[in-house]
Amino acid sequence: MQALLPLLKGQPDAKHLEESRNHYTKARKGLDDLAIDDYNRSPIHPQYLVRMVSDLASEDAVFMPDVGSPTGWAARYLRMNGQRRLIGSFAHGTMANALPHAIGAQAAFPGRQVVALAGDGGLSMLLGELLTLRQNKLPVKIVVFNNSSLNFVELEMKANGFVNFGTDLDNPDFAEVAKAIGLFGQRVVKPHDLEGALKAAFAHDGPALVDVVTAREELIIPPTITVEQAKGFSLFALRTVLSGRGEELIDLADTNVYRKLFSP
Repeated sequence: MQALLPLLKGQPDAKHLEESRNHYTKARKGLDDLAIDDYNRSPIHPQYLVRMVSDLASEDAVFMPDVGSPTGWAARYLRMNGQRRLIGSFAHGTMANALPHAIGAQAAFPGRQVVALAGDGGLSMLLGELLTLRQNKLPVKIVVFNNSSLNFVELEMKANGFVNFGTDLDNPDFAEVAKAIGLFGQRVVKPHDLEGALKAAFAHDGPALVDVVTAREELIIPPTITVEQAKGFSLFALRTVLSGRGEELIDLADTNVYRKLFSP
């Protein structure tokens, strides 16, 4: 390295850097415009949920998103600052990773705030790990994206032209489950109640769970949409109508278009 350094030439041209910064600023504003409380309307936008988590968590918090939609929202709305950590199953895509990862991180770093961003499907798969938190007195904070579905699987099905099948989840009240086990538990349905619930959970001296009812039909739009994805989604819409489930398309349009364009 010492031999190479004298051979390097400085690059005073900042054009690429400025273009990248401007692009990020524009993209960031578009994303932030979606992370709103939506005039206290239910269900809650997952963008707003993760933004609130990011704003209220400690400056050196460790975040663990479940594989699927929680990972997508975490990537877009968690503010990283050089002290925070983001840990997940990003290469293997292992479902239900958030809670066990959080258990390991909290055991290794008992003085840091650890937040698991758990999907309802992921939490259900390893629900018994809530007992692990109690048994080992680990103050992990669990935020549940309760959209009553295997949400990212549904998105993949839509993009490939399939009508949703086998993705419904008949969930319990996860906050009541947490309370029965001996954890702090609170359920949130309205956006205006979210900040208080998160603050209470983060301040609780012990494991805590916040069960947040989020919008099932919220779409994670990729940065670039391929022609095949557009064709697949169009085929999904047609098949959904023909199968007598047109109300699902109305709900999807209401969540992603109408509620954003026609606010009170």
